Amino acid sequence: MTTNDPRPPRDRPLHSRPQLSDREQENKSLDLVQRMVMSVLIGVVFGSLAAVLALYLALRGDEDLPHASVVGLWIMTGLFGLATAAGVLLLNSRRPYSPWVLLGMLPMAISAYWILT
Repeated sequence: MTTNDPRPPRDRPLHSRPQLSDREQENKSLDLVQRMVMSVLIGVVFGSLAAVLALYLALRGDEDLPHASVVGLWIMTGLFGLATAAGVLLLNSRRPYSPWVLLGMLPMAISAYWILT
């Protein structure tokens, strides 16, 4: 993939830069699709676990469980959400300590009003 052009790569015209072959483009595209499908699966399976647990705790938690147990499960809801968001970020080769990981705390934040009152 070397060229005989002595100019640095940023000074070369665009048409002389090496292009990906069809096979490489197909593999890159397939990898992207696989990561997106797995991201959606992780988000739906584990994200719905956090959301349903938060919903249950908000609606029926104090009727069925002592308040200390409700708060403990509510904290676990936040941990499930954080783990889900971090897993999706890691799967897509991103830093797990990105601000996007706070999106996993959404079920916990929404149910906080009903849990803490």
